[in-house]
Order: sequence, then C-alpha cells, then structure tokens
Amino acid sequence: MADILEVIKSRRNVTQFLPKFVSWENISRVLDAGRHAPSCGNIQNWKFIVVLKPEMKQEIAAASYDQYEIAAAFALIVVCAEPEKAERYYGEKGKTFYSVQNCAAAAQNMLLEAHALGLATRWVGAFDEAKVKELLKIPEEVEAHTIIALGYAKDVLAKPPKYPLETLVYFGAWRAKIADPAKYLNDIATILARKAHSTSEAIKKGQEYVVEKVKEVVGKKE
Repeated sequence: MADILEVIKSRRNVTQFLPKFVSWENISRVLDAGRHAPSCGNIQNWKFIVVLKPEMKQEIAAASYDQYEIAAAFALIVVCAEPEKAERYYGEKGKTFYSVQNCAAAAQNMLLEAHALGLATRWVGAFDEAKVKELLKIPEEVEAHTIIALGYAKDVLAKPPKYPLETLVYFGAWRAKIADPAKYLNDIATILARKAHSTSEAIKKGQEYVVEKVKEVVGKKE
C-alpha cells in the first residue's frame, strides 16, 4: 500500500483549472472517499451535491464572493450537513460542532482521493451560504459547509511552508516538551538505529584516519 503521507504532503489547493473533462468513474470515486469518512457515532449526516452545468457553476462562483476561477473546474461538489440528525443523538454540540467535524473529514477524504487520481481540487470555504442554498434548493434545516472545485490543474503551486513538527507537539500537557521523544516512548528500534548510525560514522572516521596515516608514512618514505 502506498504511503498516504506522500499524498497528503504533495496535495495542493489549486488556483486555476483547465477546461478538461473528468470521467464519472473518477468523480464517483472521489464521492465514495467522502462517504467512507469517519463521523460521530457513524451517523454520516452529510449529503454531496454535484454541480456540472456551466451556468450554475458560474452562479456559485459569484456567490463564493466572486471566485470565478472555480467555474472552470469540471465539477463543484457542495458538502452539506444535516445538523438535526446529529442533534438528535448528541444535543447542541452535535448540531454545532460534530456536524462541522464530520463534513470536514468527508471533504478531506475527497481532496486526498482526487489527488491520488491525478485530479486537482480547491477547498472553498468562503461563500454566501444563503445564496448557495437558494441556487441549489437546499432545505432550510440543511447547511452548506464546503465547496470542492474538482478538475485538472492549470498550474501547480510550490509547497507552502509548514511549521517544524517539534514546534507543534506537546507531551502530556500544554507546552510540555521532551528532549528525546524516542527515549521517552522507549522506541527501541529508533534508539538502536541511532546508535548504529553513530557506530557507522565512528568506523568511517576511523578508516579515514588510518588512510591518512598510511599516506603520511608512504609520503615520508618517498
């Protein structure tokens, strides 16, 4: 199985799309990835609206505060939440918090599957929800959370800078740091690999020292 971390690291939020056809097979695989996302209590309180008509994509782009470049994507996928379903099981927190988490997980799954298929995506979170709901005839009790523009990239952006891992991770409590996480976790494999590397470096330096000494002796004889 391919390392998913490489897919995560190489995915980009695309700014410009090519007016290029995307097969329904690939679109359905992207949607299926969203369907298999985790959700609170496995309630799966999401719906996905696929928009293909150029005129509707144009209107949604306008409702996305004039992000007209997304209209060039082959499809727009609107990720919707059914918050009342989450509220039924988890109360107010299910309605206002868990539903957001569920839809975000579904959206991320779709972004990664699209990238794995060689497609490009753009996560659009800035849009007039009321206008989008009106355009797509979304019921009042349903929320439009995210728009995913799906297609082929016209350009691929450079990797944006990311914070180093050690600045983001704490152990046991806020701002609690550990000098050697491998030792703390009793990660024997990492510790042995580190020692093996140190030994290898020491042997290499020793060999280089011997070679230099031999050269000195030979040089003196000559």
